[in-house]
Amino acid sequence: MDPISERVPDAAPPTLGELRRAQVTLNARIHRLLGILVAGGVLYTCYFAAELILPILLAAFFALLLNPLMRRLAQRWLPRWLAALVMITLFLGLIGGIANALYPAAAEWVGRAPTVLREATPRLKALTRPFQEASKVTASLGEIGGDEEARRSRVVLQAPPRANLLAATPRALAGVLAVVLLTYFFLLYGDTLLRRILMLRPTWSAKRLTVDIVRSIQNDVSRYFLTVCCTSLGLGIATAALLWLIGVDTPLLWGALAALLNLTPYVGPLVMAALLALIGLAQFPTLGAALLPAAGYLALHTLESQVFTPLVLGRTVNLNPLAIIVWLMIWGWLWGILGLLLAVPMLVCFKIVCSRVESLQDFAILLEK
Repeated sequence: MDPISERVPDAAPPTLGELRRAQVTLNARIHRLLGILVAGGVLYTCYFAAELILPILLAAFFALLLNPLMRRLAQRWLPRWLAALVMITLFLGLIGGIANALYPAAAEWVGRAPTVLREATPRLKALTRPFQEASKVTASLGEIGGDEEARRSRVVLQAPPRANLLAATPRALAGVLAVVLLTYFFLLYGDTLLRRILMLRPTWSAKRLTVDIVRSIQNDVSRYFLTVCCTSLGLGIATAALLWLIGVDTPLLWGALAALLNLTPYVGPLVMAALLALIGLAQFPTLGAALLPAAGYLALHTLESQVFTPLVLGRTVNLNPLAIIVWLMIWGWLWGILGLLLAVPMLVCFKIVCSRVESLQDFAILLEK
């Protein structure tokens, strides 16, 4: 037989096991693609529906914060609707009292802000003079090299448009009213809503998993909120006392701002330290005295974040700092300041869900410290 005419034997057909493995691999890839598409759709929806989603999230987290105290009131033979009303009234009264006490100092400082900036600008220029000299040397080298385009280029600064306060005020008031009403109804009907959700679950194991997730979110997020609020309050009091001893003007205002910014990990303390450094440069004559408020605040914040908060929380909120920073960047970009305030509680809820659902446990491992 002519060897050229010999036929090459056909390849062996795939076995049943190989077909199953190929099908599993294909399904896994499809699931990953669907997960990416769902995540993108969620982020897209959160960005364009922020005015609708943010009041609901804020109300839900305020309800989680107030729910343990409201349950204690309801256990003392107080009607649930009255207990919820009492908690909302006390909460609003506390916020209103703090704002009323700090308003004169805040208004005075806002009026002095241009003067403070003018006084701090020469010292900032003195501190940045080495960098300016280096940039001048770089520009000179560029001119020597014949960079005509760089010499001709000019920077045009355009002032941002002023916000229309009259147009923004009704929307802000409507948002605050929506948050207050939603918080009240979450406190009043939260348990009823949970029972309705459990009725929709098909099996007993699904019901038990849902109860476990909801209770864990309630306990862990409430504990996180209460702990962070208490430690932030302590940090604010300590910061105000330190600034009063140093001689900084309006120490109560900066203590309250330190407590508020401490609710946002990493970003808030850095902003507060930079602000205190600017105030010190404007108020004190020497560089060492000017940097003392920021250095003292950073020392207090380090003590709070590395000792007191981990001691109280333990391993309840065991999150990777890198995951926190990335999460803050995502939600700060989507929702601004409110996104920064809500980012960590949402990350805690996401980690709890991932740790309870078997298909998402890999994400829970990635989020742990």
